[in-house]
Amino acid sequence: MPGSSIVLPMLWQSALLPFAVALAVLFAGRALRLQAAASVLAVAAGFLASYFAALHAQWSPVPKVALDWLPWTVVVAAAAALPIETRDGFARILARGVVALIAAALVVWPALASFGAAKAAIAIVVTAALVTLVWSLLAASNRGKAVQPFLLAVVAGGAGLALMLDSSQSAGRLSGALAMTLAACLLFAWPRLRVAFAPAATGVVVVLLGALLANAHLYAGFPPSYLALLVGALLAQPVLDALLHRARAPVGWAWLPSAVLTVVPVLVTVALAVKAASDSGGY
Repeated sequence: MPGSSIVLPMLWQSALLPFAVALAVLFAGRALRLQAAASVLAVAAGFLASYFAALHAQWSPVPKVALDWLPWTVVVAAAAALPIETRDGFARILARGVVALIAAALVVWPALASFGAAKAAIAIVVTAALVTLVWSLLAASNRGKAVQPFLLAVVAGGAGLALMLDSSQSAGRLSGALAMTLAACLLFAWPRLRVAFAPAATGVVVVLLGALLANAHLYAGFPPSYLALLVGALLAQPVLDALLHRARAPVGWAWLPSAVLTVVPVLVTVALAVKAASDSGGY
């Protein structure tokens, strides 16, 4: 088991710091009446705080490896998400696709020479398509309350555990940090505090989580089966909501089956990662 010299800095950098920074931004956003921008800025600020606390020593402003691009990905996603969500119809989907394509390209670009043009193009297109699909479906079913940040936090947190156990410590810690920013948003999503979790914030979370998972898969061998389970967990709520809407059934109770359908594949992913780590002699 890792000692306190490893655990305590990890706890601070990947849990307490992003939660505290996101919470501070949300308090400021409520005071300044920033509305939708508050949750977007909270996610971005909390994630960036964790990133630079953990990786500042190895970060290059002129990116050399895929993880160096993450701060720029955060900036692009946060700056673009709010204006994107004010668009209508196909223009909004197209704009989401452009941001997803940029984020995917930034992940793949450092390995272009080793991957080759064909493999790199496929990786970029598949990653961008999945990010666009998940972003669009989640934003369409966004309830503006506590359900979506909770379910996203479950997926990000579970992904973080699986990543740390199976492939990438850095990506796992950053995914955990993303989950903690969502925990802060969850606290503020309750009616008493009245800071809604905006569809634009959902977009930023999906772009970042997609970039982290793509990074882990392409560079650290994170298994496709784990990716499929996590994507399925992300899609559980919007798919269930769409089915209920088509059946004209009330959705007020749907948070419970949504939670179950989200949690189960996440738990399966973590269990598979634990088993793989145990089989390989890890901890």
